[in-house]
Amino acid sequence: MAKLEFNKDPNRKKAFKKVEETHISEPKKTFSTTTNLENTPKPYNTTPNPKIGRPRKNKTYSTIRIQRHTVNRINALQNTLNFDTQDDLIINMLDKLETVLDSEQKTMLDMYMKTYTAKEKRQNS
Repeated sequence: MAKLEFNKDPNRKKAFKKVEETHISEPKKTFSTTTNLENTPKPYNTTPNPKIGRPRKNKTYSTIRIQRHTVNRINALQNTLNFDTQDDLIINMLDKLETVLDSEQKTMLDMYMKTYTAKEKRQNS
């Protein structure tokens, strides 16, 4: 391979461009507190908001931890079957499931329900 050589001309000098002075521009509009206070729109609703959320309807609630995928399935079934709440959907599904249980499973279910209701009464009193 041939070796390349770079010959720099010592007489060649770099020519710099002349930079013109930058003039500072004046703003078209300036901030004024008096004009902004007069132009602010009035709030739409001046009354304080009532409690946010759904009314309790004299029910006690508890939280269960389920995966996001399961929540999506519940919401999809709720919308498909036209249930008002997730609670209504789950109650309906549990009722249908209880009718399928055999006698031994129904006995176990009744025993567990008695234990949980007794435990809840003890915690509330």
